[in-house]
Amino acid sequence: MNSQVELRLNSKNIGPKIEVVCLGEALIDFLPAHAGQTLQEAGLLRRVAGGSTANVAVGLARLGVQAAFLGKLGDDPFGHFLRDTLLANKVDVSQLFLSNQANTGLTFAWTDPAAHREARYLFYRATAADRKLEAGEIDQNWLGRAKILQFGSLMLSVEPARTALYTALACARAQGLLTCYDVNMRLPAWPDHASARTDMLSLLDSCDIIKLNRYELAFLTGEQNLEKGIARLWQPPCRLLIVTLDREGCYYLSNQAEGFAPGFAVKVVDTVGAGDGFMAALLAQLLILGNTIFQDKTALAQVCRYANAAGAITTMRAGAIPALPTRRQIERFLKVMN
Repeated sequence: MNSQVELRLNSKNIGPKIEVVCLGEALIDFLPAHAGQTLQEAGLLRRVAGGSTANVAVGLARLGVQAAFLGKLGDDPFGHFLRDTLLANKVDVSQLFLSNQANTGLTFAWTDPAAHREARYLFYRATAADRKLEAGEIDQNWLGRAKILQFGSLMLSVEPARTALYTALACARAQGLLTCYDVNMRLPAWPDHASARTDMLSLLDSCDIIKLNRYELAFLTGEQNLEKGIARLWQPPCRLLIVTLDREGCYYLSNQAEGFAPGFAVKVVDTVGAGDGFMAALLAQLLILGNTIFQDKTALAQVCRYANAAGAITTMRAGAIPALPTRRQIERFLKVMN
């Protein structure tokens, strides 16, 4: 994509307003009913709506952004629960497809007390409906009404979802949308690490914004050193690269600005969805401030601090979608932390 593409403030296409389209996965998370338990210890599990891009869509909606989810679910009780959850959070589901050929994906998640309550996942989604989205189901006119296309890497792991992602990305680039890539690495979805790395790297030259964590950076570049890893990954047309650093905060790099935004010390319940809360807040601020954040170091630092706050709040409550904050909650949190 041309690195000079500007965030469009208006859309000429007719139809309900859309600001961000989140393309990819929505699934059911089952978590221990009592926070802090491992999956092995838990006698009871609770069901919550989840999936990285669905989480981002809800996170955006809670921050006042007109978000849409583009993807496929099973025409089953879990799929209807997910669709109802998105609707209840005012996410546009006009391009959410229900399939009677595949079931909704399931994930079991818990936190690891030995690893700072980091999230751990067990996936049951090898034949899930979200992997069945087809290129022919991408409505280019509908997608063209948006300003940003946000997506992750998981669709790359299998056809026909892989081709659907490439189709949507090509459409977004052709119509001048900003493209935002949250790597969100889930290695069990691929047959081997080499093919996973190749697939994930294949998207880098099509993205304006790239967000990944330190472990994903090390996996993609082979570098444990943060600065060396970033130097290897950075390439045009990327306009903003962000590496999240767990409790420490995040590192950001654009063509005109570079820096570190410290995190917040909070009592962590679990980290499920924290990165998605971060992403939603980042995009919400981008829509408010526009393209200036790519050049203005002060503005970019403030945006990253805001996103860090959203991620921190998400870790203070159990679950992904239930834990995602509103704009007022982030503002109150930042006032207390000043």
